[in-house]
Amino acid sequence: MRGWGLFLLVVLQAQQASAGPWGRADEQVYARLAVSRVSLESLDAVRLDSYGEYGLDDDWTLTLKYERLQFDDFSEYDKDGWRITARRSFNLPKSLIASLEAGALKGEAIGGAAGCEALGAEVRAGLGQSAQIGKKQKWDLFWFAEGAVRAHEDGCVRHRLEAGYGQQLVGDLWTVSQIWLDEGSANARSRKYQFELLWKSGFADVSLGTTTEFGGAFEETAAFLALAKTF
Repeated sequence: MRGWGLFLLVVLQAQQASAGPWGRADEQVYARLAVSRVSLESLDAVRLDSYGEYGLDDDWTLTLKYERLQFDDFSEYDKDGWRITARRSFNLPKSLIASLEAGALKGEAIGGAAGCEALGAEVRAGLGQSAQIGKKQKWDLFWFAEGAVRAHEDGCVRHRLEAGYGQQLVGDLWTVSQIWLDEGSANARSRKYQFELLWKSGFADVSLGTTTEFGGAFEETAAFLALAKTF
């Protein structure tokens, strides 16, 4: 059992960390709930990921995140965590958006494994763009890239690069791809790729997708369903 404990400390990593550099309009609310079925080597788990944004004004956005990982047969390894940040977005030429963000976080399900459960701080910077392609038929797309540093009271440090690309397929159907690259202290190396189909219905955004670890020490895959809505 001690070996499984070490294994879990190595592979537990938060997945989706943010929604890119874009901000919210004054008093606008965005909420997203995702449920993932996760396979870590021979262990099965469910990941619950809740995320929200609130526009403090047209420049500043408050973000809130709570995440929990629950194992089918090893409840003693269940993990959770929270994060709260403030994001300042900047409008640049050619529909570019830049952002600076900072806040607090706590828990291995957010900060990362191997001792990152202590209270910590996160800072990040991002760049993104929304655009259209095509001459007769217009297709919407977006891309973003963000860099983040997390430091915890217990000495745990994480460096993360996140990037994403989304493109309209037809009507309200989109594809979205994201990648996460993690480095840092205490077994932090992780490489994850996520692909999802996104349907922007009139009521809410519905996503179905998969996440795959392709560069870490252990195999990890997940399938997820997510609902998101802007108020």
